Amino acid sequence: MRPVRPPEEVEQLKRNILDVALRLIVQEGFAALTMRRLGKALGMTAPNLYNYYQSKDEIYVTLMIQGFSKLRAYLMKRAEAEQDAISRGRAIMRGYIEFGLSQPEHYELMFSSHAPKFREYKGTDIEPLSNQEYALSMEVANFAETCLQSVLDRVGLNASSDQRRTMLIELWSLLHGMVSLHLTGNTAYLTDTPLETYEHILDLLLQRFVDRHRAQQS
Repeated sequence: MRPVRPPEEVEQLKRNILDVALRLIVQEGFAALTMRRLGKALGMTAPNLYNYYQSKDEIYVTLMIQGFSKLRAYLMKRAEAEQDAISRGRAIMRGYIEFGLSQPEHYELMFSSHAPKFREYKGTDIEPLSNQEYALSMEVANFAETCLQSVLDRVGLNASSDQRRTMLIELWSLLHGMVSLHLTGNTAYLTDTPLETYEHILDLLLQRFVDRHRAQQS
C-alpha cells in the first residue's frame, strides 16, 4: 500500500503542478496541455495527477484565480498608499504595470493566451470554480472602476455606467499595450530605459485622459 503524503507535502506538490502547468500553457498554449504532457514534465503519471486535480481545466481556472488574486493585491497595495483620488488613479495604473512586468507568466495566461473564458464552462463540472474566477476578476474591475469614478468626481466630470466602462477599457488597453510591448521585448527598439519611459507615460496619461474627456463634455 502506497504511504499517504502529509498535508504539507500534498500542498507543495499541488503548487508544483500549478507552476509547471502555467509554464507549459504560456510556452505551448492551452490546447497543447494534456494531463499526460503535464505528468511527463513533472515526472508523474497522468493517473497520479488526477489524485490532485480532476482535469486540465481545473488546473487552468485555479491558475486564473491565483493570477487575479495577485493582481488585486498589487492594485490595492498601490491604492492604499495614496489619499488623493488623482494620485490613487495613477497608483493603480502603476500597480497594473508592476504586476504585468513582475508576473509575466500569469499576465500572459490572463490577458494574452487563447484559452477558455468563464462562459465556456457554463453547465460543466468546472462552472462553480469558474464562477469564483469570474467573481474575483469582476472584483478587480469594480475596484478599478470605483477609483476611476473618484477621479471623475475629483475633476468634475460626469459619466454614466456605460461611459465609465468604456473609459476603463480605454485605459486598460493603453496599459495592456505597454505591458505587452515590454514582455515581447519590442519597447527596447525605441528606448534603452523602458521603466523610466513607462513612469513618464503614466505621469501624463491620466491627466491627458481627463483633459480630453473634459473637452468632449464642454
